[in-house]
Amino acid sequence: MFSHIVVSVLLCTASCEPAEIRVWDGDSIRLSTTRQAETVRIFNIDAPEIEGPCAYESGLALQSKVRLAELLNGRRVEILRQGTDRYGRTLAVIRVEGRDVGDILVSEGLARTWAGRREPWC
Repeated sequence: MFSHIVVSVLLCTASCEPAEIRVWDGDSIRLSTTRQAETVRIFNIDAPEIEGPCAYESGLALQSKVRLAELLNGRRVEILRQGTDRYGRTLAVIRVEGRDVGDILVSEGLARTWAGRREPWC
């Protein structure tokens, strides 16, 4: 249950190339291309934690993770980098076919808009 979900995408910037994404949770991925690997946190959302303090948060986190994998799998993905966080992860907006996946997760109740700090889910 706590392992990552691997999906294949077409990573598009100036041109497109095949890439593999490992979805760790609803707001963190590991992006791998033929040239590099990078840990990315979705910049504009806060998703629940898989190992959260209550069953509700853990269950919602699993739903968020699965939904993020569904949104990315087999699609054209854009990573719009915004800098790095204190853990060295790239902060980025992730778009699939022009749509912001963070906004999709928020609209489906599987994440919240990032307010600058974590809020409790329980």
